[in-house]
Amino acid sequence: MNRIKRNVALIREQAGVPVMLMVKADAYGHGLCKVAKYVDDVADAFGVENVEEALRLKKAGITKEILALAVSPNEIETAYRNGITIGLHNTEQFDKIVYLIGHNRVNPQHCNIHIKVDSGMHRLGFCVADLEKLLPKAKEIGLRISGVYSHLRDAGNDQKDEFDKLAGIVKSYYPQAKKHLASSHSLANPHLRYDMGRVGIKAYEGAMSAFSQVIEARFLQAGEKVSYGDFILEKDTNTAVVFGGYADGIARENPSCVYIGNQKCRVNGNVCMDCFVVDTEKYVAKVGEEVVLFDEKTLQDVATERNTIDYTVLTSLKGRVKRVYV
Repeated sequence: MNRIKRNVALIREQAGVPVMLMVKADAYGHGLCKVAKYVDDVADAFGVENVEEALRLKKAGITKEILALAVSPNEIETAYRNGITIGLHNTEQFDKIVYLIGHNRVNPQHCNIHIKVDSGMHRLGFCVADLEKLLPKAKEIGLRISGVYSHLRDAGNDQKDEFDKLAGIVKSYYPQAKKHLASSHSLANPHLRYDMGRVGIKAYEGAMSAFSQVIEARFLQAGEKVSYGDFILEKDTNTAVVFGGYADGIARENPSCVYIGNQKCRVNGNVCMDCFVVDTEKYVAKVGEEVVLFDEKTLQDVATERNTIDYTVLTSLKGRVKRVYV
């Protein structure tokens, strides 16, 4: 946990702007409420995916701004009543807000709104025509629009001009609205920092290690089959059975790897619900021996072996996995 706090503090210092720590997806697998409470004194705001996550933070005592990025229309009223900042990105959300205010079910001043604009990723957000229709009505009914943001495809500058144009339209109605565009990697670019940065994966660098243990070790001969499916050994080799399976978030698809005795060991055959088999080659593993699923040094390698990214590995652990915070 200290590592996460140091990461956030350093990123904030280097960027020179306030930071919103993204704690969605259970804080990238690190524990939503535990992380938020621990870094509350160095983060300026928190970002989550939905109202449920935001309510968990509220219940845990978090008082700083919490931006919920994906609020469905039927959650708008709950967000208002609990002071959760709404990421507004479609007309259905806006229509629901207008309805609730028009029927005196919510006070427009009880909730902040950050408008998401589509600067080129074409996933979520408003375009120019949308904003020109929405903003006059928003002003008329007294909405508290305190931010405007977008999402980058990568760390480059190619979306900056479009974001500036769209954010400029929002700020012509709401001059105080904070602009935020940069995420972890793009915060290194001073032209993308604006009023705040959203920090995700870099906050969690080096903070998590995952371990298991050997529950069986065997020598197998070439031609023998391993685990479910039709995997056949091509050579004589030592193997180890590792506790933990797809019920715990271990990717079922090959290829994958772990580390035993400082040696990289690839998975043989399909991952089972509760365990999987790895090839230890010349190394003879022992029952009870520690298995490194990933750590600071091996995370990227494991992600590459799985043909995925580090985000996927960090957020995959679930079920029976015991978490120990130090």
